[in-house]
Amino acid sequence: MHVIFAALRTFARPMLVLAAATAVTLVFSTTGTGTASNGRIVRTQGDEQFVPNAKIAATLKFTPGHITITSGENLTLEHSDKTEDPHTLSIVNASEVPSTVDDVFNCGAPGTICDEIFSQFPGEPSGATFVNAAGTGSGIDGRLDTLFVVPGTSITEPVTAPSGTTLYFICAIHAWMQGTIDVK
Repeated sequence: MHVIFAALRTFARPMLVLAAATAVTLVFSTTGTGTASNGRIVRTQGDEQFVPNAKIAATLKFTPGHITITSGENLTLEHSDKTEDPHTLSIVNASEVPSTVDDVFNCGAPGTICDEIFSQFPGEPSGATFVNAAGTGSGIDGRLDTLFVVPGTSITEPVTAPSGTTLYFICAIHAWMQGTIDVK
């Protein structure tokens, strides 16, 4: 397993479990249509806070959490939050979107959707990258297609799913970050 993902699975879980208790009260997604002249933009927003023996909080989210986009139009994922954490925008089936605190914070465990997303990477990413999952077409159109960003980066790929499709997405590193893409 690659170092970044192994570390996230092994060392981040206790922190994330505590963050879940705080994050449960947050609105996990917002509505809107982030736009750019050449497509749509989804930004990561929020921060993390840790005070020993007092609290841990994570307000990370995708903004907007729901977008409508025309098939063939570009989608940009932009790392805009205040953390040094990487993020993914990973396409998953609706039934795979974590829906409970336990689902969210066990998502990196072996056999979970987040584990499956991590296994799609050919190596440890060094910067913004797109992983076009096996069995899908070019662009963002199917399960496990993943945009990956590190702080200070963004990445743009076309959404090529057919009109009428709804794509569900999560951040495989922060699985409470969730959203949908309606393709028109």
